[in-house]
Amino acid sequence: MEAEAEAASEAGLPAHLVDTTPLPYPVVGAVRFENQAEFHPRSYVLALAERFEAVGGLIYEGSRAVEVDDDEDCVVKTPGGRVSADSVVLATHFPFLDRSLAFARIHPQRSYALLCRIDGEPPEGMFISGDSPTRTVRAVPLDGEELLLVGGEGHRPGTGGDTEERYRTLEAFAREHWDVTAVEYRWSSQDNTTIDTLPYVGALTPFSDRVLMATGFAKWGMTGGTAAAMILADRLGGSEHPAAALFDPNRLNARASVGRLVSENAPVGVRMVADRITKPGRRALDELLPGEGDIVRHAGEKVAGYRDEDGTLHAVSPVCTHRGCQVNWNSAERSWDCPCHGSRFAPGGEVLHGPAVHRLERKPID
Repeated sequence: MEAEAEAASEAGLPAHLVDTTPLPYPVVGAVRFENQAEFHPRSYVLALAERFEAVGGLIYEGSRAVEVDDDEDCVVKTPGGRVSADSVVLATHFPFLDRSLAFARIHPQRSYALLCRIDGEPPEGMFISGDSPTRTVRAVPLDGEELLLVGGEGHRPGTGGDTEERYRTLEAFAREHWDVTAVEYRWSSQDNTTIDTLPYVGALTPFSDRVLMATGFAKWGMTGGTAAAMILADRLGGSEHPAAALFDPNRLNARASVGRLVSENAPVGVRMVADRITKPGRRALDELLPGEGDIVRHAGEKVAGYRDEDGTLHAVSPVCTHRGCQVNWNSAERSWDCPCHGSRFAPGGEVLHGPAVHRLERKPID
């Protein structure tokens, strides 16, 4: 913490070391940053969209990109048609074009959050723990009240075990330290981190300067995304942002990267084989209970099966369409999650989250 406070101060930030906080439990120490501000993220992006359209920009929602060609013009391919452009920015959270090898250089993580109504006021400030398990604590204004947000319980997608337990653990933490009268909302999110922890912002590959990307914000998407937009806007406008080289996706920092590259990709090879062995699908599809999903057997083959609340059965291929890993059931979000690169699919196989761009194959029930 002393090193963190010193580095932040040298960077010009108003940081200093303290040994007390407004939290209702003791801490060994903390780095305090003065003069922080909170803002509403949805209001922020809606205002950006409004200004974008005001100067002639066009926004098309529900137009899923599945490929980008840049042999001559840049062409974005969607199921509904093609869009040509001088340049293309892949701001798709996880880049879906594998030619950047981004899937090997960034690793995804899911995390969870609760919004609680408590007796009393939440602590003033925004807090994140420096040890494990990570906990995030802050107040959130809602309808004239201040509610308490508690977050944490991160894990690699598809490896979280009973993900419902993640919410129960957060709720137990909140109730241990505050008088919780109700848990009003709960949700999860997925974020990507690069192997040296700095985002990738710039050319997708060293050989193409017309297809750009922005990814790897490591849960700091509102600030990292805004910084990425500034860097890319300068580049597309013909100038170079002072921070462009620092965030270059094709940078090489062997000292900071090699060990992380190996450690993050080693589990991928293990999961590619191990999940097929440890989860052979011994149960029958019709044994599933309402709301339950599992790797099961049907019509002589292994399938990813789900029975919805009204009793209807669904069966899809258990093989991720990105790189062929076997998906696992996420009970909290009711999705099929890939433990290798973080692709997620709805119970019926539709893509929820890349890098996969194609759905899981449907299997006939009858």
